[in-house]
Amino acid sequence: MPNPDLLPAARARRTEFLDLLERFVSVESPTRDKAACDRMADLLETTLRADGWSVARDPRDAVGDVVCATLEGDGEGRGTLVLAHYDTVWPIGTLATMPYRVDADADRAYGPGTLDMKGGIVATLLAGRLLAADGRRPLGRATLLITSDEETGSAHSRARIEAEARAHDRVLVVEAARDDGALKVGRKGVGDYHFAFHGISAHAGNYPDDGASALVELAHAALFVRSLDDREAATTAHPTVARAGSTTNVIAEHALLDVDVRVLRLDEAERVDAALRAWEPRDVRVRVELTGGLNRPPMEPTPANLALFERARTLAAEWGGALEGAVVGGGSDGNFTSALGVPTLDGIGGCGQGAHARTEHVRIGDTLERVALVAALLADA
Repeated sequence: MPNPDLLPAARARRTEFLDLLERFVSVESPTRDKAACDRMADLLETTLRADGWSVARDPRDAVGDVVCATLEGDGEGRGTLVLAHYDTVWPIGTLATMPYRVDADADRAYGPGTLDMKGGIVATLLAGRLLAADGRRPLGRATLLITSDEETGSAHSRARIEAEARAHDRVLVVEAARDDGALKVGRKGVGDYHFAFHGISAHAGNYPDDGASALVELAHAALFVRSLDDREAATTAHPTVARAGSTTNVIAEHALLDVDVRVLRLDEAERVDAALRAWEPRDVRVRVELTGGLNRPPMEPTPANLALFERARTLAAEWGGALEGAVVGGGSDGNFTSALGVPTLDGIGGCGQGAHARTEHVRIGDTLERVALVAALLADA
């Protein structure tokens, strides 16, 4: 099957795409519910084995098992790693008020996890089926690694992700495209920091000077955090959650402040990290603890990442497709693989809008085009 023929072949699988997407969305899999996630892992394992993938389960104690599937390919090279995650942000019971549904007139499929990111998993499975139906194999080994804790930072899967990336020539991340369909050639790195302030309580009316306010120092710290922005470098630092005090007539003894940091460059991450760790309270009686740090390194638009994007654009052009590349603020597991120097292309999964929102949906026709693109890339390693 020449690459231009992949698109009509993908479009012919519309019903198959929707049926499989419904099956996956109907198994709710919030990150922190291991039992629910393992049910999703069971379904993935069964489906992948039926499609001819070799499947291994990587057990996890605190989160759902990792599923790793392989299709042996032709030719030399270490092949392609496809990264996905099956966990979602939606709690068990969401389907009762936000059921899976198809709006045929709008060419959209709605439901929790349709876009982020079960649609991307379905696209990968159908890409494998397209190649198999034409007697084609991936050029080099194709490994599909589906993790269970991406939505909470991938702490339990990062080591496996990085090990698999080092064993492959390149990485395709089947996360959702940007809302307009652009692929992601860069992502900001993400830092999560947590301040804890320990002051001295006192009666706010009778003995205010005896107190050392953790809340006041929280306020100073929050303003300092905002001063670390560098819009030219696309760096943002935001205080996001604050908690302090016990009652209205007591100087606050304890306070907590969460901070979100986003950076496009590693040197910016280092600058912000150093500044946060050097910050000191104005009232020396208040003790401050800072925990956390850079959770995901930035996925910079490196020459290797851009070259992989250009190859995808060339393949899509064979059937008249036009692709754009974008740098976005959110992180993914592709941040880890790109930081290792492995060529990484992200946002190659579902097309749609509303990730993490009750309007979450995929655009069916656009996502079927991504099925064809993933198939073309797997056969073009």
